[in-house]
Amino acid sequence: MKSVRVNAWEVIDEKPNELDVEKIQGYRRAAPSSLAINVHGPYNPLTFGHFWFKRMEVTISLAGLLRSTHVVVHAPRYENLDSTVESLEKLSHMASRFGINLLVENCMSRESAYLSGIEDFVMLFDTASSKNLGLCLDVGHAYVDGSIDGFLRRFYEKIMNVHLHDNDGLHDLHLPLDAGKVPWRRVLDVLCKRGYEGFVTLECKSKVEESLNKINEALLGRLW
Repeated sequence: MKSVRVNAWEVIDEKPNELDVEKIQGYRRAAPSSLAINVHGPYNPLTFGHFWFKRMEVTISLAGLLRSTHVVVHAPRYENLDSTVESLEKLSHMASRFGINLLVENCMSRESAYLSGIEDFVMLFDTASSKNLGLCLDVGHAYVDGSIDGFLRRFYEKIMNVHLHDNDGLHDLHLPLDAGKVPWRRVLDVLCKRGYEGFVTLECKSKVEESLNKINEALLGRLW
């Protein structure tokens, strides 16, 4: 990873921006043919259980129409974690038919309804066998939880997408890079040293282009 260029969008399949055929056609018209359009699945906790599973099946099917490389999910943390793994295995099998990777995002531990901590993901990846089931490392969430190093150390091989944004270490603020305390340069340095070739997705609420320039400046600095 020597530089970062915009080669993908990540769109959210959640109200008020739920995907449908008309939106997909609009995205495809607006995006250059070389640009991947990946999907972040719905994350409303009211849609857990059977409805969440059926809703994710729809999301994956629509992502297939977009020719997405991956779908990111906030996975529900059922009381019986085996049920969570079983659901994710079934969804990843469906996604594989479209050539899509299903990536589980680490949420913050205070969001107890979702998979979040390192222990959750140890259980997931020790149990699941799907080759297209991976990790979307949300650096901001991991920073609030104090788990950045643990995720990088234990799950590097599973990371296929990185959500990058800044915060104050207490709240999920999605600030521009350098507007908070997240050690994002150190994270990029670790990824570079390991030869990471996956996606880096900026999830800043503002100053996205400025944050992209900061990433490229940081990567350029590693060459000298």
